[in-house]
Amino acid sequence: MRHVTLCSVLLSLATPAAAQVSASGSFTIGTVDSIYSTTLKEQRKYLVYTPPSYRDSTYLPRAYPVLYLLDGEAHFHSVTGLLQILGSGVNGTFVIPEMIVVAIPNTDRTRDMTPTHVETGYDGKPSPFFKTSGGMTNFLQFLKGELLPKVDATYRTAPYRVFVGHSLGGITTIDALYTIPETFNAYVAIDPSLWWDNTRLLREARSRVSSRSLAGRALYVAQANTINPADTTVNPHFNAIAQFDGVVRAYNTSGLRYGFKYYGEDDHGSVPMIAEYDALHFIFSGYKGDLVKAIDRPAYVREHFAQVSAQMGYTQLPPESMVDLLGQVAMTQDTAKGLELFTINTELYPSSPNAWASLGAALTTKGEKVKAIAAYERALALKPGRAAWRDALSKLKPAS
Repeated sequence: MRHVTLCSVLLSLATPAAAQVSASGSFTIGTVDSIYSTTLKEQRKYLVYTPPSYRDSTYLPRAYPVLYLLDGEAHFHSVTGLLQILGSGVNGTFVIPEMIVVAIPNTDRTRDMTPTHVETGYDGKPSPFFKTSGGMTNFLQFLKGELLPKVDATYRTAPYRVFVGHSLGGITTIDALYTIPETFNAYVAIDPSLWWDNTRLLREARSRVSSRSLAGRALYVAQANTINPADTTVNPHFNAIAQFDGVVRAYNTSGLRYGFKYYGEDDHGSVPMIAEYDALHFIFSGYKGDLVKAIDRPAYVREHFAQVSAQMGYTQLPPESMVDLLGQVAMTQDTAKGLELFTINTELYPSSPNAWASLGAALTTKGEKVKAIAAYERALALKPGRAAWRDALSKLKPAS
């Protein structure tokens, strides 16, 4: 019954995350920006999604991990939707951290997402589609040396990056793991085209994953069901991915955290969305806390995020909004626990006017008038002019 009660309260208190609505009434998911690449010698557009809390002035500004997404024009909607549901606390859901998404549309996909120049497909037949192939090294240099620094300079980014690609984009993320592993923390390869250039990346896999350079990195590989019952020959695309999985499992002594899943009900085109969902769960497997435990024992909040910080490799405090919500829930069940959670929030975010105002409200409920006055005065000192807080303070401290 306790869990049911907690869920019902969370559902009633959690605020649904909303996209931005412009003055004209249009529904905005992200923004379009661009950068001139001296490496690629062209202007490159990119799409940016910021989570609902990014511009929410209720809480203090904070930094966010960034997900870089290839084939951005195709996958922007699905990935941003997943992140908004899983990370923003909708209905009390905090499965993954809120994240910024930077999606990169294509100009010459074959050029940018192939590591070598090859003009034949896995069937050995020449293809005009591959004439510009082999520019992946330059593309990765553009990402590392130009796009990522601009994003970090423009947005409040945390030192954690995820790189996601599908098909040729999948071998792009794998090649990035091989060649510039320090650039991203987690790599997602969705039904990757490992057949490319006579399975070059597959042939390199053993030496790469038996090195010591991948500690602290994560790789998630998704394989679709691309087996055609009418096939009369070997399926190079399917077999290369299966063999890659076998090699990584057998020879990974690098410290790489590895996940793999076969999606028998999805083909090459339908697999990205479900694979993105599972990849996010895998990458942030330790992020989701036990909300019931946080209510029963508020100190758990700090303990849990200490573990999250250790896994992610940088200090990540419990989101101010999450602790505030937990405090509100606790106040409906145990005011002492609610007060403890609001106190924790002021300790984590001593410059937050909202944290002090929430503590003031909790202290008022507990009848601790002197401490409530001090909390509201602190909130108003940090954010003068908030009428609701002034009114609450005046009721506690009538004018003489």
